[in-house]
Amino acid sequence: MAGPDRPARRDDGRPSLLERAVDRVPFLEKELFLLRRLVRPGDVCVDVGAAGGAHLLVMAAGVGPHGRVLGFEPRPGSLAMLRRLVGLSRLGDRVTLHQLALSDAEGTLPLRIPVVPTRAHFHGATDDRRATAAFGRLPHREIEVPTARLDDVVARAGLSRVDLVKCDVEGAELRVLAGASRVLDEHRPVVVLEADDLHQVRANATSADVLAAVVAHGYRAYRYRRGAIEPVDGPVPGEDDYLFVPTERDVPVSERRGASAVDRV
Repeated sequence: MAGPDRPARRDDGRPSLLERAVDRVPFLEKELFLLRRLVRPGDVCVDVGAAGGAHLLVMAAGVGPHGRVLGFEPRPGSLAMLRRLVGLSRLGDRVTLHQLALSDAEGTLPLRIPVVPTRAHFHGATDDRRATAAFGRLPHREIEVPTARLDDVVARAGLSRVDLVKCDVEGAELRVLAGASRVLDEHRPVVVLEADDLHQVRANATSADVLAAVVAHGYRAYRYRRGAIEPVDGPVPGEDDYLFVPTERDVPVSERRGASAVDRV
């Protein structure tokens, strides 16, 4: 079982020039570089909100033939594309795809899928139409999708370890975390998670609420910037993606210490 006795994952290599500059290139997703450093052969990884599959394929390549990746994507069209990508990559022996939306309970939820190519999302809990106008007024269709708790999926699969969880679910992160409390407490995975106020407002929450929900399980929060991680004590302006490491573990990549509040912006 994964836990504090597992050997710490380190990366002493120097980041590439592209990796150091990626924060300045808006269309590049820097967490892809981070995942490449975090994932180790034999790991068990979870991709919550697999979408186009870029993160899932990085994880699948990293875990090697003895590792495993569980991908969760509720949209039928995206899931079909993921299956084709996994087949073309010849990594299907280490990937299991689930047409599920991970949440805080088993059941179903209406998923709003915009007609224009952008992210799907759930309705959320807020009644403030002005706060959600950017989401609610887009032309869209709705489908009912099955939901499940990550704790239950991991238990049913008989997994003895979960090493890494990546989560990007357009504002439903708090629901996912609520359904993953046992995984966080017992398996102690590294967590790569998106949190921004624009999406969290639909759940009457903030990015600070999301960070606090992970930290409450005994985690330290970091941001990834220019090839190194920096400790943070709350949301950073302009930052959407955060890394969380169990407090009993060493940091898995190079840490930049002493960053000032100005440096972190």
